[in-house]
Amino acid sequence: MVDPATGPFLFDTSAEGWLARNPSPKVASWLYAYLGLHQVSVSAVTVTERIRGYSMLWRRSAPRARGHIEAARVAYLSLLGNVLPVDSTVAVVAGEIFALIPEAPTPPRRSHRLAESRQERLSRWRFDGFIAATALVAGLPLVHNNASDFEAIRSAIERSPERFPGLGPLELIRCSLLA
Repeated sequence: MVDPATGPFLFDTSAEGWLARNPSPKVASWLYAYLGLHQVSVSAVTVTERIRGYSMLWRRSAPRARGHIEAARVAYLSLLGNVLPVDSTVAVVAGEIFALIPEAPTPPRRSHRLAESRQERLSRWRFDGFIAATALVAGLPLVHNNASDFEAIRSAIERSPERFPGLGPLELIRCSLLA
């Protein structure tokens, strides 16, 4: 278990979703303890991913369900904690990550029997790269529920630390270790 007092942490989009959907009393207890000490920090890219998700869900939904989806989107936006920007330093670090790993390191995801397109996979990969760069620049451990992509980034940084002077390693925390 990760002690909430060791934060603050940067939460990836997948971690945010995992925390919101996890019914475990242990996870809720961990989150309440964390929130008593720290704000939730996310990358601006996480906000982009979440709003894109709400918008796509809204577009695919029946008109009678759209009000509920819009209410959830507004609630998400009203509860945002600390949103870290993608500034020039984050952009430079992300560029280094993309140069080290130009293609998505994981196979296409499947949902509803459809494989993710190359473009969707590359987009998801780039979002993860920007989130990892944000964590590195901010000096925050990254809480995630997406081990395959983030472990590839961490490994690439460890193999080429000279490309990331003064930033140190990418510290990763899997959601399952929180509680």
